[in-house]
Amino acid sequence: MGMVLWCLVNCGFLYYAINQLNLKKWQFALVILVSVNDVFMAVIYQQYSIGITAMIILSYVLLEKERDFWAALVIVIGTFTKLYGIVGLAFFFFSKHKTRFVGSMFFWMVIFFLLPMVYTSPEYVLHSYKEWVETLATKNDMNMFCSYTNISLLGMVRKITRIATYSDLWIIIPGLILFAAPYCRLRQYQNESFRLLFLSSALLFMILFSTGTETCGYLTAMIAVGIWFVSTPTRNTTPVLNLSLLIFCIILTSLSVTDIFPRYIKMEYVKPYALKALPCTLIWLKIIWEQLTQDFAYPSEKIE
Repeated sequence: MGMVLWCLVNCGFLYYAINQLNLKKWQFALVILVSVNDVFMAVIYQQYSIGITAMIILSYVLLEKERDFWAALVIVIGTFTKLYGIVGLAFFFFSKHKTRFVGSMFFWMVIFFLLPMVYTSPEYVLHSYKEWVETLATKNDMNMFCSYTNISLLGMVRKITRIATYSDLWIIIPGLILFAAPYCRLRQYQNESFRLLFLSSALLFMILFSTGTETCGYLTAMIAVGIWFVSTPTRNTTPVLNLSLLIFCIILTSLSVTDIFPRYIKMEYVKPYALKALPCTLIWLKIIWEQLTQDFAYPSEKIE
């Protein structure tokens, strides 16, 4: 009963978070349909990534509604329970009350850092955080060539090259620069479609640049892909390319874990080389290109 309730609450929370986005009914329905298979897979394994994805989306929604105090709470809960929640900070620049937001973040961080000490002890809490950091470092090394984890852009490059000596920072740092580059387009902040693409980009970045990414984590990526597809300003200028990328992503990223997909290709190529990440990587790069080149005030036109 606990497992059933856990899965229902997580899915209900995710449904609620997506529903709070300013999407039309057909857009909302498409996002749900694109991600339903991966959400189902996450439910089978009782994954908390469902709830974390909901928290990241909800933090974006709350900042959109200028409820910075509660947005900070959602980000801190997500970060303190699973580090991925910190991705909510990517929307900081869209806040209209940045001082209040920063103050709220510190407030909730102190509260949730001290709260466990009420029923344990300061020594135990500090020791737990120390062990947590050490475990993350150890797990990162174990994930390098693991077939069940590191199913990301980092893992795809690592597993195709079979080289263990280089640092992932050679990929992460350029990725961070690409992700952050659209922040320079200050005039586009006022356009909701621009901000929605940042939500998609942040969710995809979280999956593509983590060595801990597992198959179940791709529910986050597929939701991001769905949001991109329904909100991109290139829906009228590159419809064939957009649709091709979406279909490619559904087939290789989403359906490659099912019995519909050819088993030989899955076991010999997709799984060993983390090819689930390939379509999402292409879409993420297209999102960055769109953020850097499109005028979101006029979705069908390109900036001269």
